Amino acid sequence: MEFTKEQQEHIDKLIAEKTRGLYTKDDLDRQVTAEVDRRVESGIQKGLETHKNKWKEEFQQNAELTAEELAQKKLDEKMEEISRKESEINKKTNVLNARDMLTQAEIPKKQYEKMLDILVTDDGETTTENVTNFIETFNETKTEIESVIKKEYSIVGKPSVGGTNNKGVSKEDFEGMTYLEKVELKRTNEDLYNKLKE
Repeated sequence: MEFTKEQQEHIDKLIAEKTRGLYTKDDLDRQVTAEVDRRVESGIQKGLETHKNKWKEEFQQNAELTAEELAQKKLDEKMEEISRKESEINKKTNVLNARDMLTQAEIPKKQYEKMLDILVTDDGETTTENVTNFIETFNETKTEIESVIKKEYSIVGKPSVGGTNNKGVSKEDFEGMTYLEKVELKRTNEDLYNKLKE
């Protein structure tokens, strides 16, 4: 449907009245860009002002110092920086040493990897002591678990309630057995196991 010239002019006039004061996409983009620029500039100015005040304060403090005191202050700052770097290097070295100790002790990597941050410090002796204690605790725990498992497994190998050997196991005895006892019966007398499980 096409409009006549008068109709189109009337529609354009109505649209112009209704959209008066509204932003177009370009207007909105310009406004957003201007606001972002203003905020960035404001942030930069605040940052510069903060640093300027800090530098001014530092300069005033340095101006009050004698040449010897200023040299000592700079030396102390450098020594502190060197000490911090040395501490970082020591910690990295100790991480490598700790990994080596744990690997030689045959501790699985997934068991100790999470603990490295706790075990390792920038002091070599403390790190060695921590790692040694971890290895001892790990091995003790492992030995205890293995002995409990062996003890449980050895109970399975003992004669069951039904007699001195597993040939005298009744259907009732079989149903009263633990899973591990049934596994042991199957291992030692598969025919009887198959007969009883039916």
